[in-house]
Amino acid sequence: MRCIVKAILPIVAILVLLSPFSAAQARTGSFSCPSGQTIQSTLTSGASWSICWEARDQEGVVLSDIRYKAPGQMQRRVLGEMSLAQIQRNYDDGAGPEFLVTATGLGGSNFINLDSTECAGGQLRYSGGKAVLCQTQQDSGFIYKFSTSNAVSGKALSLVTASQLGSYSYTVQWLFNENGSIEPRVGLSGHLNRTGTDTAFGWPIQQDGTTGVSFVDNYFWRMDFDLGSDASNDVVEQITSSLSADRTRRSKSISTVTTEAARDFSPEVKRFWRIRDGSETNGVSAISYELVLLNYDHQGTGSNGESWLQNDVFFTRYKACERFAADNDTTSGCGWGVESYTSGENINQSDVVVWNRISYHHLPRDEDDNVIGMRWSGFKLLPRDWHSQNPL
Repeated sequence: MRCIVKAILPIVAILVLLSPFSAAQARTGSFSCPSGQTIQSTLTSGASWSICWEARDQEGVVLSDIRYKAPGQMQRRVLGEMSLAQIQRNYDDGAGPEFLVTATGLGGSNFINLDSTECAGGQLRYSGGKAVLCQTQQDSGFIYKFSTSNAVSGKALSLVTASQLGSYSYTVQWLFNENGSIEPRVGLSGHLNRTGTDTAFGWPIQQDGTTGVSFVDNYFWRMDFDLGSDASNDVVEQITSSLSADRTRRSKSISTVTTEAARDFSPEVKRFWRIRDGSETNGVSAISYELVLLNYDHQGTGSNGESWLQNDVFFTRYKACERFAADNDTTSGCGWGVESYTSGENINQSDVVVWNRISYHHLPRDEDDNVIGMRWSGFKLLPRDWHSQNPL
């Protein structure tokens, strides 16, 4: 959690300097987690992760100062902060949208108190006397394989938290892999809380015709990229591979996203984005991370024409009060949501925040009566040129 402070009142300046989350520490690389909120994990290959965490009433567990070190390589910071910044639910029968993170909250009394059986072989971490985070290592499969005699498997650091929001439960998991990739995902389970009789808006799940009403969850992730030692010189690039007219070749092009923007993925147009550092290299190329969207088959633009649902990913310049992707507090001078954050400010060589939206449309099944089987929705952050060759 960072602050941008103008030293108007001496006492304010003193308090900020004493804060463990001060911006000066984050930008100089001297950041340290508050006591008891440090995660250090070394995996099978010798790769390691260093992460801070905290529990908030609305976002639930928030991770910060995320750093990765491959074996024999230097440690570098990847993210200043990562959070699930909104869950917007829209029911297919036209009921008004629900903003679960801001209106209900993933944290506080809504945290599910985890127990040792849910965190076998791991470590439970506590907030307010409640076990809110499980830290474990789990098998992640092959790190690489190219022959029967040269195959290496590894582990992933897993961080899991869970929240009960009415009749639904949300499980948030982060996987931090040996190769530096990060996989955040949200799991939905619980009990259907809306039923009806009109099968146009759902699926009949009982013999009497009771219909489970379908809904769409939009998960918005907020990622404050602070690559390397300088948090304020990151660059967003769009990489596109365009098909030739005879559909026999693909040509790559790279363009810099210089101002705040909203963009879309596309299954046909091979387009993705990376965030690279403005100065640090691996000795050959600029270090960077690319954004990989999964489960695109569920992606949608909303049924009510909501402007903040018209795009998949948003790139903005860091502002502390731009905290939630939608239903944001406007009294602090910031906008209501991501569509107003993309106001054309320069983001080239700046402190970049990426907002990634993932849609999930739940059409109930008979198997959802009486409990919904876990359904996961996630994406991946993949290192690109973080090292000059495979360090594993």
